[in-house]
Amino acid sequence: MSDRFIGKPRPLWRVILLSVASLMLYYGWYKWIIQEELRRYNGYGWSGTLCLAPFVLGVVVPQLLRIYDPDVPGWFGWFSLLGVVWIYIVQFKLYKTVNALYREAGMKEPLTVWWIFVPGLNLVVGLRQIHFLSQYWASKQGTIVKDALAENIPFLSANA
Repeated sequence: MSDRFIGKPRPLWRVILLSVASLMLYYGWYKWIIQEELRRYNGYGWSGTLCLAPFVLGVVVPQLLRIYDPDVPGWFGWFSLLGVVWIYIVQFKLYKTVNALYREAGMKEPLTVWWIFVPGLNLVVGLRQIHFLSQYWASKQGTIVKDALAENIPFLSANA
């Protein structure tokens, strides 16, 4: 095992359950913490704050200004798309990072990164990212994480 920091495995079923139960607040925390873990592990990369703050501010601020300031034109709300574009950039970089971890470990890259740009497949690659990052951290710790949800849906867990 490397003397580098190792992240915590988080099975897909738990991330989904806690995200739904907390109305997606847990998912925001999940996004923040995995970026922090990857940054500590690699010694480089974007922090969780750098990944999430522009997204949250980019989505929320234009909407709040549009709603609460009568001098701001209604079209100003469209600036929220900048926050959405930012989170796509963050996701794209995250998927490439997870693939790089697998490649460096001598394993097959599990994520098809370009799926992020295809509606429907972007959700699949996101779910696969959660599963395979969890599996990667488990392998680094020498443990096994049972993820019944991903394991029972082959397109989420297959890496052949």
